[in-house]
Amino acid sequence: MTIYFLAPENKKPSGGVKIIYRHTDILNRNGIDAAVLHQQRGFRSTWFNNTTRIMYLSDTNIRESDYLVVPEVYGPNIPNIGKLLNIESGVKKIIFNQGCYNTFFGYSFDSIYSGKLITPYTMHDEFVAAIVVSENSKNYLQHLSPILKIFRIHNAIDPDLFTFAPPEKKQICFCPDKHPEDAFQVLAILLLRGVLDEYTIAPITGIREQQVAEVMRESSLFLSTGYHEGFGLLPAEAMACGCIVAGYDGMGGKEYFREEFTYPVPLGDVIAFASTVERIIKEFDRNPEMLIEKAGMAAAFINDQYALPVEEKDILDTWNAIADI
Repeated sequence: MTIYFLAPENKKPSGGVKIIYRHTDILNRNGIDAAVLHQQRGFRSTWFNNTTRIMYLSDTNIRESDYLVVPEVYGPNIPNIGKLLNIESGVKKIIFNQGCYNTFFGYSFDSIYSGKLITPYTMHDEFVAAIVVSENSKNYLQHLSPILKIFRIHNAIDPDLFTFAPPEKKQICFCPDKHPEDAFQVLAILLLRGVLDEYTIAPITGIREQQVAEVMRESSLFLSTGYHEGFGLLPAEAMACGCIVAGYDGMGGKEYFREEFTYPVPLGDVIAFASTVERIIKEFDRNPEMLIEKAGMAAAFINDQYALPVEEKDILDTWNAIADI
């Protein structure tokens, strides 16, 4: 038996692809045969360090005893993914849904108007289970398909890479790929109000994972502008690095956006967002020790709840359970 993780050929950094690679590594390390399956021959994600086992569709004979894991981003193609990839009809399939709010990505209203909405979440003979990465996503899919077997895995934040450093430098980091219109509004408001005079702005985009961690460790603040996220890796990584995190929990991040050590803001409320960041910046001047203590609490929470051993146990328990289905 081999577990094949179908993965898109994203040249830009993608947290979802990084997680797919890591799941593959963990399974192989524990004696369970697994590989990332790419359609583009020779492709490998290189924005993070990896030696993950890669196989290419044109060279691979997927047998009935194997499993095919399909990310949710393939949308309306998922129900026919076997035919599209010329894979045997008896191969069991798992949906790896890392972004539950993308579950219907690519579908049209025509499927609603016609009453013929075809999804893999009700095709239980072929799609035997789903894997998710947050309680929010699990609740979403359970509401959508109450009898589908759903397994939740905790994403690990690597403590050797995303290492805690007290937030001392006056630098704000954010990801401009996540709702840039909101990020721009917040930063523009702060700039025009004279709040950013002593601060540098560090965008996180198009850089390697090691550089992401370096920027976060140098920064005192991370602005979380992602929403409708299955989990939200970047805010959790920023917390592990010692950033004070303010902004949107993205829905999937509700479980770690605790008010005792983060500054959650209602989705889309840019005035509340800008006001919150301004308050934090002023607090850095008045009482930096309090914010450093909060940053330490946040990092400790992430290191405990999203530890590498927790993720590994979740993955192994999940696949042992799937094998019994």
